[in-house]
Amino acid sequence: MKTKKIKSKAEMVVVACAVIVAVALVNYISGKFFYRMDLTENRQYTVSDATKRILKGLDDIVTVKAFFSKELPPEVHTRVSTVRDLLSEYKSIAGGKLRVTWEDPAESDTVRGMAMSLGVPEVRLQTFKRDKAETMLGFMGIGIMYADKKEAIPVVQNLENLEYDLTQAIMKVKRAAVPKIGVLKSQSADFIPPEIGVRMNMGEDRTDKRFAPIFESFKRDYDVVTVDLSEGKPIDKDIRTLIIPGGDRYTDRSLFEIDQYFMNGGNVIALVNAVNVTFQYGVQGTVQETKLMELLEYYGVRVERNLIMDASCGQVQVPRNLGPFTINELLPYPYFIRITGDGFAPENPVTSSQADLMLGWASSLTLAPDTSGRHKTATVTLASSSEQSWEVKENFDLSPKANYELPPKESMRRHAMAMHVSGAFASYFDGKPVPPVKEKSADDSGDAISKIILTNEDRDRAVTPSNKSGNLVIIGDANFISAQNASPSNVTFLFNLVDWLSLDENLISVRARTLRDKTIDPNILEVGSAKPGIIRAINLLLMPIAVIIVGVIISLRRREKTGTSATEGTAQTVGKDS
Repeated sequence: MKTKKIKSKAEMVVVACAVIVAVALVNYISGKFFYRMDLTENRQYTVSDATKRILKGLDDIVTVKAFFSKELPPEVHTRVSTVRDLLSEYKSIAGGKLRVTWEDPAESDTVRGMAMSLGVPEVRLQTFKRDKAETMLGFMGIGIMYADKKEAIPVVQNLENLEYDLTQAIMKVKRAAVPKIGVLKSQSADFIPPEIGVRMNMGEDRTDKRFAPIFESFKRDYDVVTVDLSEGKPIDKDIRTLIIPGGDRYTDRSLFEIDQYFMNGGNVIALVNAVNVTFQYGVQGTVQETKLMELLEYYGVRVERNLIMDASCGQVQVPRNLGPFTINELLPYPYFIRITGDGFAPENPVTSSQADLMLGWASSLTLAPDTSGRHKTATVTLASSSEQSWEVKENFDLSPKANYELPPKESMRRHAMAMHVSGAFASYFDGKPVPPVKEKSADDSGDAISKIILTNEDRDRAVTPSNKSGNLVIIGDANFISAQNASPSNVTFLFNLVDWLSLDENLISVRARTLRDKTIDPNILEVGSAKPGIIRAINLLLMPIAVIIVGVIISLRRREKTGTSATEGTAQTVGKDS
């Protein structure tokens, strides 16, 4: 008996040791290899391949400090857990190059001061205790440090953007210098004259106000500068990408500076309006011819003098009188082209993850013949209208209405709205003299023009005849990124373009997947269609019906098992009795 007891105790010790070893091994493996199931759409909580490439490419230690107070409202505990899981996954992927620490600023003034110096403030949070709303102070931010550089996520609020914000901050502290992009000062007549702008406290340059989304959104990652060509100075070669936001007043000299910047390796994104829309006497559109369009046509893309209408479109609010009351009615507006899904180039990193894009009063793009015979380029259509779109070339009726006169179906087709041209380009000014800063007018004499040329460096300036690997993007709408039209998806599209041309494509997929349009495609050709109602009915009824069916099946199976067990028990009892 004693031998058996000793043997059983020894077995228990062995089993206990084996369990401890197994648990330790599982903990060690889980620390090295992070795994999590993500059943959300677009794998929202799974670290993207782009982030993995960045983390695995770290060549030195980056420090991440998570400043979270221990005493936080219960409703944010899930947010803290998500941050902890994500940072653990980042640390595991980085393989020792990412040092993550958790700090509670309430524990010491030193930690509190560190959080403040990194840009993580103490915020006021609302919570409910004993059926009363109360406020409390706490920290919910992340600081990122490398060498003498620092970045911060001041407050973790939107978990959908957390991976993008965190990866972006890591990239920013690791880069050697802040890349620069330029926005061309608008060359347009529809701007208020400088002297009037000053009186209205608007300053002399309204470019940064009209295109505020570019300056406000891009300044987090880039040094954004306004490029003024009025003095005929070369565009800074440190500018990686130049954005040309429309305009119609281009001189030969401004075209020359754009051309030479392009020939010297700069990237160009041209936003072009072929039809000028005015609101002085209602909504009116007139075709405009600009020198910029001539330059782009020489490079290989023609901006058609038309407007595209699309059955897949946005909506506008139109006032409607109902007796003594006035209400705003939403009407489909086919001049607001809504590009989704198959309207984007699937192979291009800029558009492969793009959810949607809205263009208003936009013109289509077509390929132009190579008149120089020296271009060696390839063209990709980045975005196009739907198959149910058509063009209008004259007599533009831009007023919103309930019913539109639709063209025959055979005249409907896709139209290219954004193109990327890459390869070797020849200069538009090769073999031509450098244009003067001041163009000749009725009041100018030939002597005045000569004097201008001789008093600057134009006489000795050499013209760069070509480039070997240029990148040119043309979009047939100059207003889609203006302050009043810059939806999140529009900003994302331009941001992705600039990243792709100026940096790399690492963050494009991370940024774009946070924007998903859930609406049913508005199509003016399907007015009265039962499709929206069917989709809503499926969403409302399918899941409850599916749950009921599964419940009935499970209940029937249980009854079958209960009946079978009862029958077998009765049979066994009868057998014993007999």
